Amino acid sequence: MENFQLDLRALKKNLLPEFMKSIPAMIHTHKEHLRKNEDFHTFLNGFVEQYEKVLEKFLRGIVHAIFLEKERFESFLKQGEQKAFSSGIHFLRHQRIPHQALACFTTSISESVLLEAKKATLNEPLVIQLFMLDRWNRISHRAVTGFLSGFSSQQFKDLKEISIRDPLTNLYNRRYFYDCLEKELTKAHRLKLPLTLVMFDINNFKCINDELGHHAGDEILQQIAELSKRLKLFSGFRFGGDEFVFLLPGITEDEAYILIEKLESQLIVWNESISLAYGAIELLADACENIDYYLQLADERMYTNKRARSEKKSFI
Repeated sequence: MENFQLDLRALKKNLLPEFMKSIPAMIHTHKEHLRKNEDFHTFLNGFVEQYEKVLEKFLRGIVHAIFLEKERFESFLKQGEQKAFSSGIHFLRHQRIPHQALACFTTSISESVLLEAKKATLNEPLVIQLFMLDRWNRISHRAVTGFLSGFSSQQFKDLKEISIRDPLTNLYNRRYFYDCLEKELTKAHRLKLPLTLVMFDINNFKCINDELGHHAGDEILQQIAELSKRLKLFSGFRFGGDEFVFLLPGITEDEAYILIEKLESQLIVWNESISLAYGAIELLADACENIDYYLQLADERMYTNKRARSEKKSFI
């Protein structure tokens, strides 16, 4: 279709105004398609104005690109696909359209655009109609491909994030700990920095749940997660129940105890009846192969701390 010569300047002079005039009709037809599908009612009621502005700007860019020379047109196709990829990511982050309805959404855009493009070239010679429609179709295809790829990419990231997070605290789960451990050890070794593991749980957590209910227990767990975020303890893992593990890069054992004591003191300010038992151990190069041993050591230190506190209370 691009092997013959056309006077693109003359075509632009004749057809640019017609294509520009057709943009509102393209958007209107697209919206009418969506109105027939219940999956898009929330979208049309809440996001449609912003979406129309983005779509109109994109279509205006396409109208000008239609008349570019071949090399510049090919460059526009690549850029357009990249922009559509970003739009797909943005769209999934802000709009919850069921994935099964996405094909209807993208098909509607493509069909609406091509329908109005055909009308705008209806009185042109056949060779010009075919040339223009070929360009519209190529742009439409690349844009839809980019959009779907971006949408799918973000959906995959979201699903992966869900799979590695604890739903109550939003900390990482135990399964992800083992993947994260190797990365943190490699990084610490490369930078020649210490890496310390801290394990802790909540003293008398079962009694709290039994006396005040699981809702109170859940609130404490969420508060711990929030306080750890404030202290910038980002590699936190809920191992189960009230047991937490944190990987602290660049932190020695002594510094780790200071940090966890600080977390505990802030927790006590929030609720003075709560305290933690904790144990820390600096991880050496063999930690990946022997992580169960290190976890056991941290666990033993945690319970030594717990017993010491219990004996201190009894003595008092």
